[in-house]
Amino acid sequence: MTKMREPAASPRLLPFLAAAILALSGCARLTGGDAAAPGDTGEPGARPLPAAPQVTYEFPDLPFPVELERVPGDSMMSRTPDFQGGLLVLQGRVTPKSLVEFFAKTLPEHGWKQVGSLYHSRSLLAFTKPGDAFCFIQISEPRLSLQTRVEIWVNEPRSQ
Repeated sequence: MTKMREPAASPRLLPFLAAAILALSGCARLTGGDAAAPGDTGEPGARPLPAAPQVTYEFPDLPFPVELERVPGDSMMSRTPDFQGGLLVLQGRVTPKSLVEFFAKTLPEHGWKQVGSLYHSRSLLAFTKPGDAFCFIQISEPRLSLQTRVEIWVNEPRSQ
């Protein structure tokens, strides 16, 4: 009798686990692998980002490049009197490396502090903001669609 192999953890759970580890560890900055070129795939058709313009959706202090388009079916937001947050999913033909550089440069200009980063086949950036706000950004390399996928988990307590 052969023993059946149990399925591995869902790939969608990995970002949540990484985010939880970063949030609980209180790390100042983690860097694994070659940080000089995180997520650089050299995909044909992908291009570095220009310095501007930027757009925002639900969070005015969370800009992203105009080359990224929202994926409505994969995004979800929640608002209560005390909380706003959720998952914003974007994709576009942009190099992962240029997205990492964009978020690392632009979010601090909007009051976010980068507290961690992990680089491998995906990049994960962690940011915090005064008032217990946090933002985790996962940047996935293009696969068959040739579009880089960006998943942004954000939580911002609302003012009373």
